[in-house]
Amino acid sequence: MRPRHATAFTLIELLVVIAIIGILAAMLLPALSSAKERAKRTACQNNTRQFIMAALLYAGDYEDHLPSGATDNREPADTHTPILSTPTRDLLLQYSGGLQILDCPNLANSFKRQEGWRVHPDYGIAIGYHYLGGHTNTPWPTLGPAEATWISPQRSAENPGLVLVADLNVFCHSYQRILAPHGGSGHIVKEETYFEENDNAWTETPVDVGGRGGNVGLLDGSVRWKDIRQMKIYRASQMWDTEGAFGLW
Repeated sequence: MRPRHATAFTLIELLVVIAIIGILAAMLLPALSSAKERAKRTACQNNTRQFIMAALLYAGDYEDHLPSGATDNREPADTHTPILSTPTRDLLLQYSGGLQILDCPNLANSFKRQEGWRVHPDYGIAIGYHYLGGHTNTPWPTLGPAEATWISPQRSAENPGLVLVADLNVFCHSYQRILAPHGGSGHIVKEETYFEENDNAWTETPVDVGGRGGNVGLLDGSVRWKDIRQMKIYRASQMWDTEGAFGLW
């Protein structure tokens, strides 16, 4: 009988196997990351629908009036689409049952963990969306980077095609913030450090930092995904001219 010889991988064979595994991992990871982001977009879309539903339920109990877009500031015109007054926040929570509907899931942790993101003593509560209902004096005139105007619905029975809630693609250069809730593999947040290290930051928008788009919810309750290349820039602050916030939807 012939003796049996033990077999083993040679070093070259082992290296080839490792290389193949690395190639497969490199191919699969982007796909997995993309699938995870798509799932978050769906969760965000559901939050937007619940946000709209809460606003419409409120309107049903308050003579068709939508929740106010005012802030806690003493100046009535000092309003911003990503900030709710404390009373408006409390009323919406009565109809929604949870704070989570006021945030895109991608941005929720940023608003919870980072000081100064959620509560503004002079203004109220920052949320992870643009809320466009109940704002006064719209359309606000275009200025600076704003290229279009928007109409704020005051009552639930108005034009059903008006935008009521939109994902928080926003930039405020004076505050040193650029947010894109949906990039290729998650949210993108640029803050003070980015502005200190990048001179171009002072002219950049969510498009420039890799934003892919966002969910846009209409007064009729429908919500759809909108590619960022199809979005326009609007004023997201009624006051402060070019020092205010600007949004994309």
